[in-house]
Amino acid sequence: MKICMITTSEIYHDTRILNEASSLSESHKVTVLARRYPDQKSHKHPFIVKQIDYPKISFFQINIFLSLFSLARAAFRENPDIYHAHDLDGLLCAFLSAFLKRKILIYDSHELWSDMYPFANLRGIRWFLPLLEKLLIWRVRSGITVNRSLAGYLSRKYGKKFISLYNVSVCGKKKKSLLNLREKFPDKKIILHLGAADEGRGMEQMIAAAKFLPQNYIVVFIGGGKTETQAKILTQKLGLKNIYFFPAVAPNEMLSTIAQADLGLALTQKISLSYYYSLPNKIFQYLAAKVPVLGSNFPEFKKIISKNGLGEVVDPAKPTLIAQKIIEMTKTRAQKQYRHRLEGLAKNKYNWEVEGQKLLNFYEKI
Repeated sequence: MKICMITTSEIYHDTRILNEASSLSESHKVTVLARRYPDQKSHKHPFIVKQIDYPKISFFQINIFLSLFSLARAAFRENPDIYHAHDLDGLLCAFLSAFLKRKILIYDSHELWSDMYPFANLRGIRWFLPLLEKLLIWRVRSGITVNRSLAGYLSRKYGKKFISLYNVSVCGKKKKSLLNLREKFPDKKIILHLGAADEGRGMEQMIAAAKFLPQNYIVVFIGGGKTETQAKILTQKLGLKNIYFFPAVAPNEMLSTIAQADLGLALTQKISLSYYYSLPNKIFQYLAAKVPVLGSNFPEFKKIISKNGLGEVVDPAKPTLIAQKIIEMTKTRAQKQYRHRLEGLAKNKYNWEVEGQKLLNFYEKI
């Protein structure tokens, strides 16, 4: 069977799409159409990746439209059995080809697009997203999303069958990290936040919590991001000396970098229903590196963190409570208990080998 995936993401930075394409290529011929980004190098994979160029101009909105048009045109040139669209913009690019060619259309929704936070690039069009999704989804055969809460919500909303696939890590050999946190910060309790700085990620609350931590605690942010500058300004304004910022590390160094931490933070804020029902990749990355997690007290966070006893959840909007939890969770006895429970969890339960088989079963039923 021929499958054509469509995405506007930076394909070689999106492990979910790469994992899905790799699993499906075991039994099917897979082609991924992705928007071309500057300085993006090709990598070897068991599937075909076509990076689609488009005319680039300075006006942002028109630039986006041209990239979507180019992807939609590339999709029409393909002749697969199934179009697999990632997110709402991918669905928009695949819709017409699937409709005109009478092909099966799969919707892989990584977010809850009908209730997204109005990020800068969505302002002015956010009201249109629920209408667009409702219009396009009638042609969709079945759907995939990132967790059970979102799968249930989308199934009820649209009357389509959605399954959940966690954004878990692939088990395999990992490269030693070039960022040696233990060498840089000897005798310190390292509290880590992994991932790009952006609105609703809890950066301000984590920085505020650092005020209440003992002197031997440091908070480390790895990933850069759109709001990193604002986070640095806030750090300076509060006069904090226990916060450090580092750029993103290479994917194959991710787990060895995380493993140096005493605690991983995932304090997503409740700024939209999409965020409330979210389950960030970083939780599974912490889990794979055997690092305890302090997360938001949201439904999906509780299912992974609390159910497995691999950390704690807290109100992510309250810095004093966050600091209190950090101190409690980094005590020697607590660390031993968390790490005992974490042992083998990624290898035996939360890994892509398990999720990939779910994807293959999903396609067999189609």
